[in-house]
Amino acid sequence: MGSDFMIEAGLYLSYAMLFVALLAALVFPLWEVVTSLDAAKKALVSLGSAAIIFGISYALSGNEVLPSYVKFGITPFSSQLIGASLIMLYITSILTFVLLLAGEVLNFFR
Repeated sequence: MGSDFMIEAGLYLSYAMLFVALLAALVFPLWEVVTSLDAAKKALVSLGSAAIIFGISYALSGNEVLPSYVKFGITPFSSQLIGASLIMLYITSILTFVLLLAGEVLNFFR
């Protein structure tokens, strides 16, 4: 009986700490955006860029479902989301590599 109480108390404490952490993770960045918009401009540009890249990736991805995927519960929508995520991974990886090389070449000539 005593150990059940301790387990439940620990679970409720964990839930409370998770809720506080999630609240802090949502409130503090929003507070930073509201108080200093200039400092948050880069973050907003990055978020917008990621949304644009995901939109392009979603438009390029297909929604076909192979018969072997049906047993896993894959729908055409989830197939398209998975394809968009993979295409977004490819695009961001290539962009990162190209920008890394361009930065190194520019630093070489400075």
